Amino acid sequence: MTRRMSCSSSSSSSFISRRNVIAAGAGGAALLGGGPLALAQSRVPLSGKFASPLYMQFPPGEAVPTAIEAQGYRFPVEWYDTAGQSYTADDLKGRLTLIQFWRTRCGACQHEVPALDAVAAQLEDSRLRIIAIALMEDSLADIQRFYDRYRIRNLRIYQDRDHLAFSQIAPAHPSHGVRATPTTVLVSPTGHYVSAYSGAPGWERPEGIKLLRWYRDNA
Repeated sequence: MTRRMSCSSSSSSSFISRRNVIAAGAGGAALLGGGPLALAQSRVPLSGKFASPLYMQFPPGEAVPTAIEAQGYRFPVEWYDTAGQSYTADDLKGRLTLIQFWRTRCGACQHEVPALDAVAAQLEDSRLRIIAIALMEDSLADIQRFYDRYRIRNLRIYQDRDHLAFSQIAPAHPSHGVRATPTTVLVSPTGHYVSAYSGAPGWERPEGIKLLRWYRDNA
């Protein structure tokens, strides 16, 4: 059986200008929270990798950040579609949302993005959405080539242009302390953290499908 490894992200020290200001002044967003769904954690059907310590469930109360302040400036935590339209976590409210952060050159992502594309075709409805946000190192042309190669049909193209969405929304790996791709973050309909996984947990496997269905039906 082939083991899929997650790919570490670039060091934040390689980012300049706006990103350096943010790194220096923000001190990192606290990623402790969840929302109403977290109140029922004891009943969540966890199995497979979702039953491991790497599957991070958050206590209720912490909203997914939509902006951060650094050195007197306020920066929106946003990502963009192919037309340049920006989005924040406020735009996700109303539906349970699974966010995947990924890179075209990440080996595990080459499995995980097509897998979530298939899950989206199976489970997305008025209560659940799945989105994939590519990191800033990938151009729109890079992302489109990836989508064409792997025949991605159900996930819109989104790009994290300035690293803010990834650095402020995705939690660090619980064992290694760094953010890596792929990372998936589950967000409640009210915009609060529910859970996250740094790596490839198998959302397309029976245990992943069962878990998403449970969250969707209990949102």
